[in-house]
Amino acid sequence: MSSPMEKMLDSVRVLPSIPKALQEILLTLNKENTGTADVCVPLSADPALTAKVLRMSNCAHFGHSRQIATVEEAVLMVGMSAVRTMVIASGLMGSFSDIPGFDMQRFWRLSLLSGNLAREIARKTDVPAEEAYTAGLMHGLGILAIHGAFPEPASEIDKVCGDRSPCDRAELEFDQLGFHHGDVGAEIAHRWHLPDQIANALRYYAYPRRSGASDMAAVVHCAVAFAMDLVDEAPQDQWGHRIHPALSQRLHIDWDKVSDRATLYLAMRDMVNDMVS
Repeated sequence: MSSPMEKMLDSVRVLPSIPKALQEILLTLNKENTGTADVCVPLSADPALTAKVLRMSNCAHFGHSRQIATVEEAVLMVGMSAVRTMVIASGLMGSFSDIPGFDMQRFWRLSLLSGNLAREIARKTDVPAEEAYTAGLMHGLGILAIHGAFPEPASEIDKVCGDRSPCDRAELEFDQLGFHHGDVGAEIAHRWHLPDQIANALRYYAYPRRSGASDMAAVVHCAVAFAMDLVDEAPQDQWGHRIHPALSQRLHIDWDKVSDRATLYLAMRDMVNDMVS
Protein backbone atom coordinates (compact mmCIF):
# COMPACT_ATOMS: atom_id res chain seq x y z
CA MET A 1 0.00 0.00 0.00
CA SER A 2 1.29 3.44 -0.96
CA SER A 3 2.16 5.89 1.80
CA PRO A 4 0.51 9.35 1.90
CA MET A 5 3.73 10.83 0.55
CA GLU A 6 3.87 8.36 -2.35
CA LYS A 7 0.23 9.05 -3.20
CA MET A 8 1.00 12.75 -3.18
CA LEU A 9 3.89 12.34 -5.61
CA ASP A 10 1.79 10.17 -7.91
CA SER A 11 -0.17 13.32 -8.78
CA VAL A 12 1.06 14.92 -12.02
CA ARG A 13 0.09 18.30 -10.58
CA VAL A 14 2.51 17.82 -7.72
CA LEU A 15 5.50 16.28 -9.47
CA PRO A 16 5.85 17.52 -13.06
CA SER A 17 7.57 15.60 -15.79
CA ILE A 18 11.04 17.00 -16.30
CA PRO A 19 12.38 17.59 -19.83
CA LYS A 20 13.78 14.47 -21.47
CA ALA A 21 17.09 16.24 -22.07
CA LEU A 22 17.39 17.03 -18.38
CA GLN A 23 16.48 13.47 -17.44
CA GLU A 24 19.21 12.09 -19.69
CA ILE A 25 21.80 14.55 -18.42
CA LEU A 26 20.92 13.84 -14.78
CA LEU A 27 21.69 10.18 -15.49
CA THR A 28 25.25 11.17 -16.45
CA LEU A 29 25.85 11.90 -12.76
CA ASN A 30 26.22 8.14 -12.39
CA LYS A 31 28.95 8.04 -15.05
CA GLU A 32 32.61 8.38 -14.18
CA ASN A 33 33.47 10.11 -17.45
CA THR A 34 31.01 12.38 -19.22
CA GLY A 35 31.69 13.26 -22.85
CA THR A 36 30.51 16.25 -24.85
CA ALA A 37 27.94 14.10 -26.65
CA ASP A 38 26.33 13.17 -23.31
CA VAL A 39 25.24 16.80 -22.98
CA CYS A 40 25.06 18.08 -26.55
CA VAL A 41 22.97 15.26 -28.06
CA PRO A 42 20.09 15.41 -25.54
CA LEU A 43 20.07 19.21 -25.67
CA SER A 44 19.82 19.26 -29.47
CA ALA A 45 16.29 17.87 -29.13
CA ASP A 46 15.17 20.64 -26.74
CA PRO A 47 15.58 24.08 -28.35
CA ALA A 48 13.96 25.93 -25.42
CA LEU A 49 16.35 24.42 -22.89
CA THR A 50 19.27 25.02 -25.25
CA ALA A 51 18.35 28.70 -25.52
CA LYS A 52 18.34 29.06 -21.72
CA VAL A 53 21.74 27.38 -21.42
CA LEU A 54 23.24 29.63 -24.11
CA ARG A 55 21.82 32.69 -22.35
CA MET A 56 23.50 31.62 -19.14
CA SER A 57 26.74 30.83 -20.99
CA ASN A 58 26.82 34.34 -22.39
CA CYS A 59 26.28 35.87 -18.96
CA ALA A 60 28.77 38.67 -18.38
CA HIS A 61 30.13 36.87 -15.34
CA PHE A 62 31.87 34.37 -17.59
CA GLY A 63 33.80 37.25 -19.16
CA HIS A 64 33.97 36.07 -22.76
CA SER A 65 34.64 38.61 -25.47
CA ARG A 66 32.54 36.92 -28.16
CA GLN A 67 29.03 35.49 -28.28
CA ILE A 68 28.61 31.77 -27.64
CA ALA A 69 26.23 30.41 -30.31
CA THR A 70 26.20 26.64 -29.79
CA VAL A 71 26.27 24.17 -26.93
CA GLU A 72 29.56 22.79 -28.27
CA GLU A 73 31.08 26.28 -28.00
CA ALA A 74 29.67 26.61 -24.50
CA VAL A 75 31.36 23.36 -23.45
CA LEU A 76 34.64 24.59 -24.95
CA MET A 77 34.43 28.06 -23.38
CA VAL A 78 33.00 27.42 -19.91
CA GLY A 79 33.57 23.69 -19.50
CA MET A 80 31.53 20.50 -19.40
CA SER A 81 30.83 20.77 -15.69
CA ALA A 82 29.47 24.31 -15.96
CA VAL A 83 27.24 23.48 -18.94
CA ARG A 84 25.78 20.42 -17.23
CA THR A 85 25.15 22.58 -14.17
CA MET A 86 23.28 25.14 -16.29
CA VAL A 87 21.17 22.43 -17.95
CA ILE A 88 20.12 21.03 -14.57
CA ALA A 89 19.34 24.48 -13.19
CA SER A 90 17.43 25.65 -16.27
CA GLY A 91 15.49 22.41 -16.56
CA LEU A 92 14.39 22.38 -12.95
CA MET A 93 13.41 26.06 -12.90
CA GLY A 94 11.31 25.55 -16.00
CA SER A 95 9.56 22.44 -14.70
CA PHE A 96 7.77 23.84 -11.65
CA SER A 97 4.90 26.32 -11.89
CA ASP A 98 4.56 29.42 -9.74
CA ILE A 99 2.73 28.99 -6.43
CA PRO A 100 0.33 31.76 -5.35
CA GLY A 101 1.72 33.67 -2.39
CA PHE A 102 5.07 31.86 -2.54
CA ASP A 103 8.25 33.80 -3.37
CA MET A 104 9.48 31.65 -6.25
CA GLN A 105 12.31 34.00 -7.20
CA ARG A 106 13.77 33.84 -3.70
CA PHE A 107 13.31 30.06 -3.71
CA TRP A 108 15.36 29.62 -6.89
CA ARG A 109 17.99 32.15 -5.81
CA LEU A 110 18.47 30.18 -2.61
CA SER A 111 18.45 26.86 -4.46
CA LEU A 112 20.96 27.91 -7.12
CA LEU A 113 23.26 29.52 -4.58
CA SER A 114 23.05 26.43 -2.36
CA GLY A 115 24.08 24.28 -5.30
CA ASN A 116 27.08 26.44 -6.12
CA LEU A 117 28.19 26.66 -2.50
CA ALA A 118 27.73 22.92 -1.98
CA ARG A 119 30.11 22.32 -4.88
CA GLU A 120 32.67 24.71 -3.37
CA ILE A 121 32.49 23.09 0.06
CA ALA A 122 32.56 19.57 -1.39
CA ARG A 123 35.80 20.27 -3.26
CA LYS A 124 37.60 20.42 0.09
CA THR A 125 36.22 17.03 1.13
CA ASP A 126 35.81 13.53 -0.31
CA VAL A 127 32.23 14.36 -1.38
CA PRO A 128 31.70 14.34 -5.20
CA ALA A 129 31.41 18.01 -6.14
CA GLU A 130 28.90 17.73 -9.01
CA GLU A 131 26.57 15.46 -7.05
CA ALA A 132 26.80 17.92 -4.15
CA TYR A 133 25.81 20.71 -6.54
CA THR A 134 22.72 18.78 -7.66
CA ALA A 135 21.74 17.95 -4.08
CA GLY A 136 22.15 21.58 -3.06
CA LEU A 137 20.07 22.75 -6.00
CA MET A 138 17.32 20.21 -5.26
CA HIS A 139 17.23 20.58 -1.48
CA GLY A 140 13.92 22.46 -1.49
CA LEU A 141 11.99 20.61 -4.19
CA GLY A 142 10.03 18.77 -1.52
CA ILE A 143 8.70 22.13 -0.33
CA LEU A 144 7.30 22.84 -3.80
CA ALA A 145 5.70 19.40 -3.93
CA ILE A 146 4.08 19.88 -0.51
CA HIS A 147 2.79 23.30 -1.56
CA GLY A 148 1.21 21.70 -4.62
CA ALA A 149 -0.54 18.98 -2.64
CA PHE A 150 -1.30 20.74 0.64
CA PRO A 151 -1.34 24.49 -0.08
CA GLU A 152 -3.04 25.61 3.14
CA PRO A 153 -0.80 23.74 5.63
CA ALA A 154 2.27 24.68 3.56
CA SER A 155 1.33 28.36 3.63
CA GLU A 156 0.86 28.21 7.39
CA ILE A 157 4.28 26.57 7.74
CA ASP A 158 5.74 29.37 5.61
CA LYS A 159 4.36 31.92 8.05
CA VAL A 160 5.87 30.13 11.04
CA CYS A 161 9.37 29.34 9.77
CA GLY A 162 9.67 29.99 6.03
CA ASP A 163 12.99 28.92 4.55
CA ARG A 164 15.20 30.23 7.36
CA SER A 165 15.15 27.11 9.53
CA PRO A 166 15.03 23.86 7.51
CA CYS A 167 15.02 21.77 10.70
CA ASP A 168 12.12 23.67 12.28
CA ARG A 169 10.21 23.49 9.00
CA ALA A 170 10.83 19.76 8.70
CA GLU A 171 9.63 19.20 12.28
CA LEU A 172 6.43 21.15 11.64
CA GLU A 173 5.81 19.33 8.36
CA PHE A 174 6.27 15.97 10.08
CA ASP A 175 3.88 16.92 12.88
CA GLN A 176 1.18 17.95 10.41
CA LEU A 177 1.72 15.56 7.50
CA GLY A 178 3.68 12.58 8.81
CA PHE A 179 6.67 13.34 6.54
CA HIS A 180 8.86 16.33 5.74
CA HIS A 181 10.20 18.01 2.63
CA GLY A 182 13.49 16.12 2.91
CA ASP A 183 11.62 12.81 2.69
CA VAL A 184 9.77 14.11 -0.36
CA GLY A 185 12.99 15.31 -1.98
CA ALA A 186 14.59 11.90 -1.46
CA GLU A 187 11.61 10.18 -3.10
CA ILE A 188 11.82 12.59 -6.05
CA ALA A 189 15.51 11.73 -6.41
CA HIS A 190 14.69 8.00 -6.45
CA ARG A 191 11.95 8.49 -9.06
CA TRP A 192 14.36 10.46 -11.24
CA HIS A 193 16.97 7.66 -10.86
CA LEU A 194 19.55 9.90 -9.21
CA PRO A 195 22.43 8.47 -7.15
CA ASP A 196 21.58 7.24 -3.66
CA GLN A 197 24.02 9.79 -2.20
CA ILE A 198 21.84 12.60 -3.49
CA ALA A 199 18.70 11.03 -2.05
CA ASN A 200 20.42 10.64 1.33
CA ALA A 201 21.56 14.28 1.26
CA LEU A 202 18.05 15.49 0.52
CA ARG A 203 16.52 13.37 3.27
CA TYR A 204 19.01 14.37 5.96
CA TYR A 205 20.29 17.85 5.04
CA ALA A 206 18.03 19.40 7.70
CA TYR A 207 19.37 16.84 10.24
CA PRO A 208 23.06 16.46 9.30
CA ARG A 209 24.10 15.22 12.75
CA ARG A 210 21.61 12.34 12.84
CA SER A 211 22.68 8.74 12.46
CA GLY A 212 22.55 7.83 8.78
CA ALA A 213 23.30 11.33 7.51
CA SER A 214 26.12 11.30 4.98
CA ASP A 215 28.91 13.83 4.57
CA MET A 216 27.02 15.09 1.52
CA ALA A 217 24.02 15.86 3.72
CA ALA A 218 26.34 17.88 5.96
CA VAL A 219 27.75 19.70 2.93
CA VAL A 220 24.26 20.60 1.71
CA HIS A 221 23.21 21.73 5.19
CA CYS A 222 26.17 24.11 5.41
CA ALA A 223 25.66 25.31 1.84
CA VAL A 224 21.98 26.12 2.45
CA ALA A 225 22.77 27.99 5.67
CA PHE A 226 25.55 29.97 3.96
CA ALA A 227 23.26 30.69 0.99
CA MET A 228 20.63 32.11 3.36
CA ASP A 229 23.27 34.45 4.80
CA LEU A 230 24.18 35.68 1.32
CA VAL A 231 20.61 36.02 0.06
CA ASP A 232 19.62 37.87 3.24
CA GLU A 233 22.75 40.07 2.95
CA ALA A 234 24.03 39.15 6.40
CA PRO A 235 27.28 40.88 7.44
CA GLN A 236 30.39 38.88 6.60
CA ASP A 237 31.23 38.35 10.27
CA GLN A 238 27.92 36.50 10.64
CA TRP A 239 28.39 34.12 7.71
CA GLY A 240 27.90 30.56 8.92
CA HIS A 241 26.40 31.62 12.25
CA ARG A 242 23.53 29.12 11.84
CA ILE A 243 25.92 26.18 11.50
CA HIS A 244 26.88 24.03 14.48
CA PRO A 245 30.64 24.23 15.13
CA ALA A 246 30.90 20.43 14.99
CA LEU A 247 29.75 20.49 11.35
CA SER A 248 32.22 23.19 10.40
CA GLN A 249 34.96 21.12 12.01
CA ARG A 250 33.73 17.93 10.30
CA LEU A 251 33.96 19.60 6.89
CA HIS A 252 37.09 21.64 7.65
CA ILE A 253 35.33 24.99 7.13
CA ASP A 254 37.16 27.97 8.60
CA TRP A 255 34.63 30.82 8.47
CA ASP A 256 37.36 33.44 8.89
CA LYS A 257 38.97 32.21 5.68
CA VAL A 258 35.58 32.01 3.97
CA SER A 259 35.18 35.73 4.64
CA ASP A 260 38.54 36.29 2.96
CA ARG A 261 36.93 35.03 -0.27
CA ALA A 262 33.97 37.38 0.04
CA THR A 263 34.45 38.79 -3.48
CA LEU A 264 33.97 35.31 -4.99
CA TYR A 265 30.82 34.55 -3.00
CA LEU A 266 29.24 37.94 -3.61
CA ALA A 267 29.92 37.56 -7.35
CA MET A 268 28.32 34.12 -7.15
CA ARG A 269 25.24 35.72 -5.58
CA ASP A 270 25.12 38.33 -8.35
CA MET A 271 25.36 35.61 -11.02
CA VAL A 272 22.47 33.72 -9.44
CA ASN A 273 20.39 36.89 -9.30
CA ASP A 274 21.00 37.38 -13.04
CA MET A 275 19.98 33.79 -13.79
CA VAL A 276 16.70 34.09 -11.89
CA SER A 277 15.69 37.57 -13.00
